Amino acid sequence: MAGESLRGTSIENISRNIDTIRNVSIQITNFSDMYTLANPRVHTSSGYCLNPPQPTIAKKTSESCSFTKTPYAVRGSVGVLTYAILTDERQRVGELVIMFSVPYDYIQYNNHLGLGICEEEISCVDHVLFHQMYYGKGPFTATEATGSEIMYSSRGICVKGTMSPAGKAIMKVEFRDL
Repeated sequence: MAGESLRGTSIENISRNIDTIRNVSIQITNFSDMYTLANPRVHTSSGYCLNPPQPTIAKKTSESCSFTKTPYAVRGSVGVLTYAILTDERQRVGELVIMFSVPYDYIQYNNHLGLGICEEEISCVDHVLFHQMYYGKGPFTATEATGSEIMYSSRGICVKGTMSPAGKAIMKVEFRDL
């Protein structure tokens, strides 16, 4: 299922087939008439990328990827995913940034999601970016995952998302022109 397209399946089916109790399956839908998403970069501070992101998300398509906890570890699945936002001429106009946190310990922590659009290329996708997003510092919005929508817009682009509060979490992200 690596870099799995959603043609012929659903994000719910993908999530159901992951063997761990803490994971996130992310569906990204590009509704844009102007931009393609490309060159994904991933950082996980806990867990790993199980099904990698599609290298390109063309206009008017949906793609998926999955992240999961490390087997037998008492840790969850936590990280960030970025995509370059490109024009038809392959000119970079910004970066789509997605943050996820599915903790192992639900007594102290809850699922979180974050979304943003950065104007410049993010030079380092790492734990610093995760912490900036988790704590809402920068061109991002982040919140506890309850299934409710969050939104961030900048430069004529809007990104919306929802995430379930479950251990086998599902995140749905929409990228569109304003």
